[in-house]
Amino acid sequence: MMRGFVLANAFALIVAVACLALLLLPAERAVRVRNAFLMRRGSIESFNWTPATPPSGFREERGRAPGVIEAAVDEAGVRDAGSDWQRARRLVEMLVRHAHHEGGIRADLATTFEGIVAGYGYCADYVRVYLAAAASAGLFCRQWAFSFDGFGGHGHTFVELYDRQRAGWAFIDVYNNVYAVLAGTEVPVNALALRDALLHAPGSIEFRQAAPGRLGFPHFEKLLDYYRRGAGHWYLWWGNDVVTREQNGLARILRLISGRLAHLAGSAFGSLPPLVVLATSENEDAIARMEGLRRRVLGVAVLCVALLASLVGQLGWQVFNRGHA
Repeated sequence: MMRGFVLANAFALIVAVACLALLLLPAERAVRVRNAFLMRRGSIESFNWTPATPPSGFREERGRAPGVIEAAVDEAGVRDAGSDWQRARRLVEMLVRHAHHEGGIRADLATTFEGIVAGYGYCADYVRVYLAAAASAGLFCRQWAFSFDGFGGHGHTFVELYDRQRAGWAFIDVYNNVYAVLAGTEVPVNALALRDALLHAPGSIEFRQAAPGRLGFPHFEKLLDYYRRGAGHWYLWWGNDVVTREQNGLARILRLISGRLAHLAGSAFGSLPPLVVLATSENEDAIARMEGLRRRVLGVAVLCVALLASLVGQLGWQVFNRGHA
């Protein structure tokens, strides 16, 4: 009788583990699940703050960038620029002047910067290095992103600088080497103003080249279409602590072995900050699907643990009974 219970339990555990694997594999599904667990709801008011009064839980960078990035900031004369906006654009130039090839890097900051210098990198690579360099140059930036797949990870990411001279935020797409203004003005718009214009007055948006170097979209009308596709699914990473993330925990240990392995582990096992979604009635279904996915994964994971504990208990009981037979 006990043997039958053990076999049934083992079979149920195998089925539960298989269900969990289906939810987590391949890698694209794992990223979606990760985002589901990191996701929080936010409103317009959630993002209306300044570096002087950051919201509770926002993970602000206070560390120093890797030496290779700090040296590049010095060589580019970023700190000598006269204003935050000039420094921000000089940092863009420091990175995009190297761009020649397609291909993600996905490694620790130092390795990622070296890959960018070699001509490679995707938007996330550029933004991570930019955030580290900006903190080193005394600038405060935060990281926005938008999604084409309901917050699952397929999309684009960019930064928003707090310009102290203008006392406001300014959108900069580092990878595509642009900022934006509204027609008839010359003041860089912030991320939320850009999103509002994308939804309600796209014809008023004028993209401007941020710095000398390659443009991600040589034809700005295609860039506008690209942004409009993701306008309904915007979110803010609740932290700019890209340096600190790789100096703590498992990532710090793995970095001694491989910068790529350290970045993979850090991205998968909890070093990322929450992502706060700009929740609207239009994206409610997408948010609800992500919340449902989180509940399913958590439920299956709890079931796996319970079945494993039960199986171990049954096997232990069998061993105990044999020892006292």
